[in-house]
Amino acid sequence: MKNTEKETRSFMQEKLSRFAGRLSQDMSRPVSKFIQDMLFGICGTGTASVFKIAKYTQDKTTTKKTSERLYRNIGREGLDAELQSALLDIVSPKIKQDSLLIVDESDIEKPYAKKMEGLKEVHNGSKADQTKGYNQLNIVACVDNGQAYSLLPVSSDLISTAIEKDSTKLIMQDRLIDINLKCNGRGIFVFDRGYDDRKIIGFLVDNGMRFIIRGVGVRNIREGCEEKNFDQAVKALKFEYQMPGFKPNQTFRCSTRRIGVRTDDHPSKRAKSVEVSLVVVRKYVGRTKKGKDFYLLCDFADKNLSEAEIIQKAIAGYRKRWKIEEVHRQMKQDLGWENMRLARYTKLKNFNMLLTAALYFIYSCKDVIDKIAVAFPKLICFASKDWAKLQRFMYYRICQVLQICLCRTKHYDTSPYRSDLIEPLQMKIKLV
Repeated sequence: MKNTEKETRSFMQEKLSRFAGRLSQDMSRPVSKFIQDMLFGICGTGTASVFKIAKYTQDKTTTKKTSERLYRNIGREGLDAELQSALLDIVSPKIKQDSLLIVDESDIEKPYAKKMEGLKEVHNGSKADQTKGYNQLNIVACVDNGQAYSLLPVSSDLISTAIEKDSTKLIMQDRLIDINLKCNGRGIFVFDRGYDDRKIIGFLVDNGMRFIIRGVGVRNIREGCEEKNFDQAVKALKFEYQMPGFKPNQTFRCSTRRIGVRTDDHPSKRAKSVEVSLVVVRKYVGRTKKGKDFYLLCDFADKNLSEAEIIQKAIAGYRKRWKIEEVHRQMKQDLGWENMRLARYTKLKNFNMLLTAALYFIYSCKDVIDKIAVAFPKLICFASKDWAKLQRFMYYRICQVLQICLCRTKHYDTSPYRSDLIEPLQMKIKLV
């Protein structure tokens, strides 16, 4: 084994050990040990099986005893909330003013489960079908470092509508408030068209959050005390701005204006409303229009932005929304989330946050991608041309490298209570 590879193995193990210590610094020592074992097991095995994680864990007891300890700790009430708060404390300093906070729902499919608590019919987006399982609300930060972008999972909620007292929308609003407070208003929330809802828009504007939402294009526009048809308002726009498209020979012709959105359920002259910016985009290939109009509802809370800057910011921000779909896929494929075997709802929620924390560590390793590529060139760079792609979406290959680095795990004890940090004279027994 090369010295560079050995050094990288040791470096990655120590990096994970320190991350586990930061994540559990305010928890008891048994819980801290449990979190460290779970993170090492998830990243080292790439599985959501507690038994395989227990078999992987190097301790001085049997696999059965280790499994019992892990199952016992994973059932702690409120552990998911503690992990979410701790992870947000770690992520929030990295969020910049214009960093994107992508919000999206996913699903955990368990079609053959019978005794898992809180199973409910959910929509499987990949199959466009209804199946038994759980909803999942994920929020991922997309941070631009100048040369490329980094994805950082911020939070994840596993939701059973059969058990939770609050709806998915209320849970999402609570999570957005937590993130907005921790980040001091930094970041721009990005939503898909499923969140084009008058209540959500009113909530975001009232709480001073900056956002981009893909519009459906059926909502009436409120002007003063009257409401006007959406299509008529779009036809009255002048598409004065032209921007390059995402494909060769493609251009965008755009227009924007401030509109009023009614937040009350029923229309009336006294109905409450908020103001947002409407961005309308039309795709052209050459001089031929392609497809339907593309609508974006946004508010950047900056009156000094010109119309061209609003359009450019809205299009560039929403274009990166698709990155969260890659995060959903990796959580299910590389970490095997849908293969877990846990019956209690509390354990499922706790395991979901442990997987999110493990995924955050995997994604944070992109900061040292150059060091990893030198030690494991055949895994990170399959071909010589891949060296130019190190700053792109490399998380699948980083996950493979971590499984090799953690195959012979060495736990680094960073506790200040180690005997080598105690004054030697204090260890002696004074005989009278």
